[in-house]
Amino acid sequence: MGKALRVFVLCWATVLIASLCVPAACAEGISAQSMVKKNIMLLKDKRTEHDATVALMSLGEDAVPLLSEVAKSPGEKVSHRILVMEILGDIKSPTAVDAIIAALKDSNVKIRRAAARSLGRIGDAKAAGALKEALSDFDAEVRYLVTRALQQIKDPGLGDVFIKLLADPDVRVRIAAADGLGDIREQKSVESLSQIISDPNDDLRMSVAIALGKIESKVALPALNKLLDDTNINVRREALKALGAIRDPSSIPSLIKIAERDDKNLRCAATTALGDIGGSDVIPTLKKLLRDEMIDVRIAAIKSLAKIGNPEFVKDLEPLLTDESTKARKAAQAAIDEINSKKGS
Repeated sequence: MGKALRVFVLCWATVLIASLCVPAACAEGISAQSMVKKNIMLLKDKRTEHDATVALMSLGEDAVPLLSEVAKSPGEKVSHRILVMEILGDIKSPTAVDAIIAALKDSNVKIRRAAARSLGRIGDAKAAGALKEALSDFDAEVRYLVTRALQQIKDPGLGDVFIKLLADPDVRVRIAAADGLGDIREQKSVESLSQIISDPNDDLRMSVAIALGKIESKVALPALNKLLDDTNINVRREALKALGAIRDPSSIPSLIKIAERDDKNLRCAATTALGDIGGSDVIPTLKKLLRDEMIDVRIAAIKSLAKIGNPEFVKDLEPLLTDESTKARKAAQAAIDEINSKKGS
């Protein structure tokens, strides 16, 4: 067969295959849309709601256009629109954002709440502008859900918005704003966060400690040192973790004191923080804690020494291979293996 003939046959075959595939593809498209319409209707019946939700989720992007129409349609039943927006939020399609943004301005507060929740699940930055406008909503629940949605977007440009929200009258909004500042590691927020460490709400103070740890600024050290005396043990533990994350040697004396004398959970956190900071000043205390009566403290000391990774620590860890605790023995062996692997690399 000549070259020209082979090219002709190949081209003809390609055209034939394409002509056979196009109708099939169209048929599949029609079938998918029919399935979407059918399951959207089945959402209205409690008996079929669950199966219809699963089906729409499995259809994914194919279901988004029709679901979006329902989401922004004022003629649909409120409960139906809310369920549809929940599905869109779970599908996480950016193409649904415009329809859900429209629902943020709905006259029904339940719709606005559902829209804020869904936008938070999708986490698309193009919703940020509409969400910022929705922060003026009269409904506290909407404002809270909008703040959480902004947090999920994790846009570094939202720093000023979150800082302003630290003064919101709703403590849930303040907590979400603190979480948002931590997520984007907003350096200029440290002063504002430090000013609310005396807030009466335990969860807010804990969020502040976590955020300051994520930001990792030495400017936060005075506030975190104050939080070490907080009345709530969870707040104190998060402050210890934050000090470990910042890794400033000036924190070592306070951490040693807590590691040797305080509550078990706090001692573990302080021991871990000492390992995070590292340096020669923490080593004597960590070696001492290898013999601590509390198993969890011993394990924290083992892991901290492994993190520092000096080959000389192996001889200090070897006695732990016969520790009464199986967990401690396993941790010691893992630490020795980790140190030896670093030595060989």
